[in-house]
Amino acid sequence: MVELADDPPRASPGARGEAPRQARAVATRGTILGAAAEEFAAASYHEASLSRILERSGVTKGALYFHFVSKESIALAVVDEMEGICRAMVERCGALGLDPLRTAAQVARAVQDELDGPVLRAGQRLCSEGFSGPHRPGWPYRFWQDVFEDLFARAAADGLLVPTVDPASLARTFTDVSGGAFVASLAITGLDDLARRVCENWELVLGCVADPAWLDGWRREGGMTAVLGPHVGRASDGSRGWVPEP
Repeated sequence: MVELADDPPRASPGARGEAPRQARAVATRGTILGAAAEEFAAASYHEASLSRILERSGVTKGALYFHFVSKESIALAVVDEMEGICRAMVERCGALGLDPLRTAAQVARAVQDELDGPVLRAGQRLCSEGFSGPHRPGWPYRFWQDVFEDLFARAAADGLLVPTVDPASLARTFTDVSGGAFVASLAITGLDDLARRVCENWELVLGCVADPAWLDGWRREGGMTAVLGPHVGRASDGSRGWVPEP
């Protein structure tokens, strides 16, 4: 068992040694959260074990309880981490300079990229089980609904959607479909086929709601298959998974 910082720094501000102790405390907290994300990604909240989190992290029990008072507090901190990741990925995708529909597709790609690590998988699973916390009910579903509604409203203003499509309704549809795809894929294949489901869902919905001229250009670029790239052809064990038909 690795002995890491169990106690808060006691030196006065600016005293020698305070910064290293603070850095060790931050590192310890990050180590615990990384281990917890792996545990919650592999098991439900009720199945997850504090002893396994300790084993995964290699920290002392004292270090864990200095930073977190309970398993629930750890779970909420993992969701905090997920929230930060999600907000950052939206900012990155928005900075690409693409039109709103292509930006929305890039957001879906960014989610798939992050699902290769444990934080998003753990956070999504915890939220689906009702552990998003009382201060953010419905997270991340409300967040993604707001993100997509903004993008689809801008797409409608730019003439990229069929005129009869309501951006708010479309945002709810994508949020519902995406959330359902995660739950179904987790239950059926342990997320091995999630990229396939995402690809099929986006292609189907965009084929119904996007302006035909935009859709022609999108398909010439390869559509959602091109956006998702290697995700659609790789299973979680690294083997070749579903490969879309040409």
